[in-house]
Amino acid sequence: MGTINQSQFNKSRLDKFLLVLNLPPVLKDISKQNLSSRDNNVIIEDSLQFSVYGSVVPSIQVPSEDLYYGGQSMKVSKHTRPVYDNVTVNFTVDNEFNNYWVLYKWLDLLNDEELSKFDGKDIANTLKVEPYMRNNANSLNPPSLYQADITLYAKDEFDKNKVKFVYTKAFPINLGGIDFSYRNTGEIETTFEFAFSQLKVELL
Repeated sequence: MGTINQSQFNKSRLDKFLLVLNLPPVLKDISKQNLSSRDNNVIIEDSLQFSVYGSVVPSIQVPSEDLYYGGQSMKVSKHTRPVYDNVTVNFTVDNEFNNYWVLYKWLDLLNDEELSKFDGKDIANTLKVEPYMRNNANSLNPPSLYQADITLYAKDEFDKNKVKFVYTKAFPINLGGIDFSYRNTGEIETTFEFAFSQLKVELL
């Protein structure tokens, strides 16, 4: 395989990141592909791609520790990974608010806006989830019901995917506010924050 000669000025751009959400099992049951399927009980799968910016990739750490012997010290790897920081991304709200609505419904699944409990609208019942696995006073909700992988693609200047970052077992924890002013005629921008378990990186 030959060496690819590149200019030293051929740099990755900061504005070339696409975030793609996968839906957790409970929300997949109410997802539709038709962009005209606007309904308070439906989310639209085609709105799950976000052009994002901000701190989209957290630091990756495998820390060291010190070993002391005979008045000297050396550093060795701890062979562990600390808990990853949550990721906050900025995104532009589409003109139908469909991408905002997906995140809102995901948070509403985690804690219902009226009943203040997991899956207050009983979506999991349509999936034939065993009652003991759903919300009740004596059991926890299985994370597999509300977690899903989130994938971030880094693109080159020709809009080709070059690197894939996969955030496993992810779920949103915060949807940012929307600031409005008559003096601002630009696009609506806001943020959302998600937690995840592991980060996997793959060259494409």
